[in-house]
Amino acid sequence: MEMMNKQPITIQEYRERLKKRTCKTDELAEILGISLAKARRLVRIEGFPVLKVGRNNLVILSKLDEWLEENIGQVL
Repeated sequence: MEMMNKQPITIQEYRERLKKRTCKTDELAEILGISLAKARRLVRIEGFPVLKVGRNNLVILSKLDEWLEENIGQVL
């Protein structure tokens, strides 16, 4: 069951995760402070920086900030 009002992680924690090259959808939800359902919708958007490996969606963390900046003001 999803937790409501989950706090986003700190910038320092996010930077620590950048040492990893990818993250899973549940980690993306935590990084952005959104629900898992919303994170799952994001990874299905065309152009989102994600690799599909089998059934797993792996978000490319080095491209995530760039994608977010390109989509400022968009309703997703």
